[in-house]
Amino acid sequence: AVARHGKRKVVVATNVAETSLTIDGVTVVIDSGLARIPRFDPYRGINTLLIQNISQASSDQRAGRAGRTAPGLCYRLWAEEEHRDRAVAEAPEVQRLDLSETILTLKSVGIRDLAAFRWLDAPEPKRLANAETLLRDLGALDEPGDITDLGRRMLAFPVHPRYARLLIEAGERGCVPQAALVAALSQGKDLLVRKVDRRTRELREDLFGEKSDSDFFVLMRAYRYAEANGFRVGDLKRVGVHAQNARAVAPVARQFLRIAERQRLPLDTGEDGDEALRHCLLVAFSDRLARPLDSGTLRLEIAHGKSGTLARESAVRNASLLVVAEVRELDGRDREVLTLCSLATAVEPAWVRQTYPGEIESVHHVFWDSALKRVYARDRDLFRGVQIQERRLATPDPDQSAALLAEEVIAGRLKLKGWDHNVDQWIARVNFVACHCPDYEIPGIDEDAKRAMIEQICHGALGYKEIKDRPVRPVFLEWLNPAQRAAVDQMAPERLSLPNGKKPKVAYDEESRATIALRVQELYDVETTPTVADGRVRVLVHVLAPNQRPVQMTQDLENFWKDSYPAIRSQLRGRYPKHEWR
Repeated sequence: AVARHGKRKVVVATNVAETSLTIDGVTVVIDSGLARIPRFDPYRGINTLLIQNISQASSDQRAGRAGRTAPGLCYRLWAEEEHRDRAVAEAPEVQRLDLSETILTLKSVGIRDLAAFRWLDAPEPKRLANAETLLRDLGALDEPGDITDLGRRMLAFPVHPRYARLLIEAGERGCVPQAALVAALSQGKDLLVRKVDRRTRELREDLFGEKSDSDFFVLMRAYRYAEANGFRVGDLKRVGVHAQNARAVAPVARQFLRIAERQRLPLDTGEDGDEALRHCLLVAFSDRLARPLDSGTLRLEIAHGKSGTLARESAVRNASLLVVAEVRELDGRDREVLTLCSLATAVEPAWVRQTYPGEIESVHHVFWDSALKRVYARDRDLFRGVQIQERRLATPDPDQSAALLAEEVIAGRLKLKGWDHNVDQWIARVNFVACHCPDYEIPGIDEDAKRAMIEQICHGALGYKEIKDRPVRPVFLEWLNPAQRAAVDQMAPERLSLPNGKKPKVAYDEESRATIALRVQELYDVETTPTVADGRVRVLVHVLAPNQRPVQMTQDLENFWKDSYPAIRSQLRGRYPKHEWR
């Protein structure tokens, strides 16, 4: 490629040739506009080479190859309009790669404060934090952030720390060949065709299994089938396997095996290789431990407070716990981001306890079951926020039970039969006096006080059946002592005595107003506006027509009779001639 030749020659080059060397005699460059660019693949949580469009700066560098020693031409295999939309320059690797391997290297040479480190191009703090979290989850860093002995051992493997951890664990459990194959399957493109017809799907399920403890077991069987059939396209197409993708797995698996061999890991396989491999996958993907939220559902809660949905094509079903090796973020409806989890492996709660005894958190939880309308209690064992075990308790804490029942009552989801209009009016009357008669020192019933009294009503109960018939008014009356209750009756009476002998009921509202509603005829001989609170507050009078519909609201009856009543009488007399009209 580099030597001089008398004949015309064609040099095939990667993007390494953009700036690395000059070849004499090159007069034409044909630029595909593509490159394998190292990037972090968030689906698999690893760094990988992805084929992408190059930037404008890279295309200028490539064109320059044709003009180094003589005038030349560059043919770009994309449209000029597309060129203007390309990135001006490629982002620095530190801003597009997973930093866990870099951080592990820095930690190994004593760099503790990564934020203060003099980066050429500083990565985002969140990317640093995410990488450190992953390394802690893998056991490569301790809690203060220093490298561990395991971390130093992982650093000797020239692979992503996640797969270094997988191989080390596989060496201890006797399943290195299987782990190497899993690592290879994780690096490449999909082995199985996603959308196949019913016949192909049934044939594939017969050959590779419909249900399994791990989606990797299905892929491993598919790969071995492809290998046994010489990676022939026709044979593999029949069962929905990508022949080219399957062929690409073999050299990657061999590379992982060579790495394991150089690190002197035992390559012998133990008796129960499948269970051992599941243990290894738990260790490598512990940051993606997940639990189905309900039986029969695909919704998952994932470690570190995340959530997602298990892919429908997953062969792992009815597992109480699992780890997922691939996580995709998809755009859903209303701009909602959906997290789709695939390549799942079932794991046992006991394995989590054995492997991470110091990270199990026990939480006592009292909760309301809306279906059974009852309070229950349970002790939950959590690993990084994911429940790995639950124990129901017979007797929840009475105070917490009362608080949960009260919350349901306040929200209106539970109705107390004894809570009627009279209770609401008593609360309004107490608050009315507290507002307008501060000298009486009546304590108002605010939301906190109301909650406390409802909890008192609910105390000792666990379910709705126990509280629905309990008395309510006596509890609210006991909020005040007898003298205070007498003051409320005096300053905010339930009924008024009017000069004409009528005794209308007074309605008190949340805005501390007092209101009565009477027909016009029932207000005759009431010349002045009635008051409450010892004359401090005028009552709002709703003046009604004979059909009980309001025609006027007033707090000034004197002017009502003088200014408004004549017009009202004129309008209503013709419609209601049998009624008295003065």
